[in-house]
Amino acid sequence: MNRSAEAICAAWSLLLQLGLASVAGAQDRPSQPVPQARLDSVMRRVESMQPRSGPPGTAVTLRSGRMPALTPLRIGMGAVRFGFEEIAQVMTDEKGEFQVEVRVPSWARRDLTHRFIVFDFYFNPIALSDLFFVTDGAGVLERAGEVVSVDAPCPVLRAEDGTEYWLSGDLSGLRRGALVVVEGKLTGPSTCPEEAGIVVERVSRRSGTRNRER
Repeated sequence: MNRSAEAICAAWSLLLQLGLASVAGAQDRPSQPVPQARLDSVMRRVESMQPRSGPPGTAVTLRSGRMPALTPLRIGMGAVRFGFEEIAQVMTDEKGEFQVEVRVPSWARRDLTHRFIVFDFYFNPIALSDLFFVTDGAGVLERAGEVVSVDAPCPVLRAEDGTEYWLSGDLSGLRRGALVVVEGKLTGPSTCPEEAGIVVERVSRRSGTRNRER
């Protein structure tokens, strides 16, 4: 057996000894929150995530490199500023690359912003995905927040978790500073600076304290 094969066998042995080969019940409930300060310190990004939206049960393929070579990793998913739950494990190859298909858990909500997170086997976060947008079966998501701009061409909703979305569609009646709940579908690429856009299908008012503007 060559050195590479021995290293792979040793890594898989470690994976089994640590009990990472089983995630029974992992998709039934969210975990305890990862401290926001720890997530804010994670600079590495998962290089590819396809697709970027879908309802619970959607198969998502994650690919990335620049990871520790021949190392078992945990893959989690969770809502921004909420808990992350382990949903899969994967072994990196000799180049520090991995590819894994995961399923969006049943508890993922269309009114929250989610990410996938890569942990080492001690649950230290080492990489984050781009935003993943959980929708219903018709592709509709929901966001509560404050309208911080109504200026064309990029009216902006700042969601409760701080994520900003540019809005299109029927925006009649929207006023800057309004606290609203927006329902709609994700848009395609745009020249607007926000990470994602929503084609608004329904707007309702919500009660609550106005978010402080940045």
